[in-house]
Amino acid sequence: MEKTRKKRVKYTPEFVDSVAQKLRDLPPVESAKKSAELSKQDAIRKLSKDIRAMQKRGYTMEMIAGVLKSENITVSVATLRNYLQSSRGAAVATPRRERRGTVPAE
Repeated sequence: MEKTRKKRVKYTPEFVDSVAQKLRDLPPVESAKKSAELSKQDAIRKLSKDIRAMQKRGYTMEMIAGVLKSENITVSVATLRNYLQSSRGAAVATPRRERRGTVPAE
């Protein structure tokens, strides 16, 4: 049995530079996955402006939950309210009332 030697492949610096540029241009894998899939809460967050617009047009939360269910986003009314409330972000904290008899700090 005769052994044949394979030729060693050699690359030009320009070729290697072009491959390096293509590798640098590839998008990150994690961000591509994150943009492709959303959790139910993230989906509601993304739809929150449209949902609030529906409410202004007279739709109830029950009706909105029904529309979402027809689009395969099954969510209860309570969960929908909760997700919408959390999508508004941290509410601006109202200052606490001071105790009687204490001098406010300046």
